[in-house]
Amino acid sequence: MPNQTFFNLPTEKHDRIMDAIIKELGIHTYEHVNLSNIVRDSGIPRGSFYQYFKDKDDLYQYFMSHIANKKMEHWGALYSNELSIPFLDRYYQICLKGFTFAKKYPELMKAGQKIMDSDYFKNSELTKYALKTANLIFSSFIIKDQELGLIRKDANPSMIAALLLDFMNRITLEEYMNTNVDLPSIEEKIGQLIEIFKKGIE
Repeated sequence: MPNQTFFNLPTEKHDRIMDAIIKELGIHTYEHVNLSNIVRDSGIPRGSFYQYFKDKDDLYQYFMSHIANKKMEHWGALYSNELSIPFLDRYYQICLKGFTFAKKYPELMKAGQKIMDSDYFKNSELTKYALKTANLIFSSFIIKDQELGLIRKDANPSMIAALLLDFMNRITLEEYMNTNVDLPSIEEKIGQLIEIFKKGIE
């Protein structure tokens, strides 16, 4: 994570550096990110950059936590255990909420796609941890519905979670990058998938 010096920066300077980081990450995958471009676009001396971040890995880890925090803020109660709602209804709302997030933060989504395209990050411990955490969250919701009799008890929670996460990631990244997003079509695709799952697991 960045040094405390970075968090103590004036808001304008902090945001300028973040904009430069997001811009560079939205153009290049990890392997080709050029820190000189970030330094130039943010208008800071190169030495200052290393007062904030140790290296490229440090920068990437911070960006991942930055986008995760933005997402949790945007999705709000949809990921809360306190929300009493069937898992598949929750999943539907999470998917749709993803498109409003993309509309609100298009540059973050470009950077996110480049991260997903990076061979380095596909195999990184950070990515593995993020996927494992997401699977555990979805699995916990599925187990809760199994206890309530809403989902078959012999259905494997981890397998269902993995399938739905993969679908969500694929469809959302494809549509996020589409300049003509057809929300009714997206709703229909997600609705069809959920209907198939309902008939198979309820």
